[in-house]
Amino acid sequence: MTEPAAAAAPHRSGARPLGAVLCTAGLALLCWPHLVTSAVGLELVAAAFWIWSRVAEDAHAQVSRWAWLRRPAQALWLAVAIHAALPTMGHAAMAEARGAFELLRWLESGAVVWAGLELLAALPLARPFSDLPGPLLAMRPWLPVMLPAAGFLVLWQHAEHWRDVAVVRGAASYLLLVTALLGTLRAFGRRQWAASLRWLMISDSAIAALMVATAAVKSEVSVLLWVGSCGGRAFLLAGELRGASPRRGPLQSGLWRIAAWTASAALAWPALLVLGFERGRFDPLLFSVASVPVALTAWVTVGRLVEAPERRRMTRLDASASLGHVAALLTLALGPLALVIAWWGGFEAAWPGSVVAMLPATLGGVGAWLRSRGLGVAGEIAAPADAGTGAADGTPRSPARGGAAASRAVARGTFHLVIAVERRLVLFVGGLGRALVSPIRDLHTGDAQEYLLLVVGIAVLALVLPLLQ
Repeated sequence: MTEPAAAAAPHRSGARPLGAVLCTAGLALLCWPHLVTSAVGLELVAAAFWIWSRVAEDAHAQVSRWAWLRRPAQALWLAVAIHAALPTMGHAAMAEARGAFELLRWLESGAVVWAGLELLAALPLARPFSDLPGPLLAMRPWLPVMLPAAGFLVLWQHAEHWRDVAVVRGAASYLLLVTALLGTLRAFGRRQWAASLRWLMISDSAIAALMVATAAVKSEVSVLLWVGSCGGRAFLLAGELRGASPRRGPLQSGLWRIAAWTASAALAWPALLVLGFERGRFDPLLFSVASVPVALTAWVTVGRLVEAPERRRMTRLDASASLGHVAALLTLALGPLALVIAWWGGFEAAWPGSVVAMLPATLGGVGAWLRSRGLGVAGEIAAPADAGTGAADGTPRSPARGGAAASRAVARGTFHLVIAVERRLVLFVGGLGRALVSPIRDLHTGDAQEYLLLVVGIAVLALVLPLLQ
């Protein structure tokens, strides 16, 4: 070992547990229903990714890749400042506010939604982060799953700060629906099962956040449905990176297939019911758009979660096998349990609507199961011994099979087309904003401090003038 490498080794060994402690503390703070604690939690998560990036082999690329994690924290700090500026006025009182108070209310709700949507990959600035491995070498393929979880927690814990603003709620619902569709398209287009799992978690989190936006069920029910679906996928991803342990053996792989499908179907059912049958009327357009990601999620879940062939002469029975069975049973039970709690709490579903809302997940799951039976034991995913070349993280890739390869190519092309259009729109809006702001820059002498004071003065004037009318 060379001297620079030997000197960097202790630094890296100390940075890894420090980042783990910061990230764990940050996620724990996100579970606390206060804006300040959530802002601090996002700062800790961003700091953990920065520390891991600094000690990575490709530190420069990793630091620039994850620098955007500071933006959600900054958005929440803006919401904290606005909320602290009006401590005596609650959201119920501000619902009828006008003028500057209405503007502050919109800014606060927009800041909270910005933080949550960016972590959920629902904004063009951070849309494809799940395709990139994390900065920590030992957990690179698994680390990105924490970001959509953090985004859902922000939107769920602080729903009172943004759900009552109709414009912000409508924009967030549209972006979440688009994200769920793009997430399932990307999961279907990826050949690696581990990458598909990461994108399915984004899609599930977007549907859960959409359920929060529409107030389809109570708060505790929505989080139970989300934990059942995304928690199961997180366990599947962790097991996939350790030798595909959840897919070893016919009993465990079949149990996980049923459990994952049940959890995702239970998560999507209330959202489809509210979107398609709100106020007792059937909305075919909105229901059809929302049904596409649900059906694709069921197709990918059932069609690609197949048994991995055993590579040993004798099957080894250890603690991981029993843990996989327990986790599968828990995932299977959480979704129906949450729906029972929702029904017990007063959630009602009309007979035709409840059946129609189950059709997308049912048709997608049954279609994928029939197709996998027709393809044989290997299904859409080949075992590591049969896959030829695998991913960089050791996970197998599915072989190209005629129509399946063409449909995956269409899904990948659609995803990249939407991403390219969104980035061009962002560049256009950014250029337009710089063009509009450029005359203001000519009003000062060029000193940086003077320009900052000018911007602060204009902002204060914009807030004070409506109060003087």
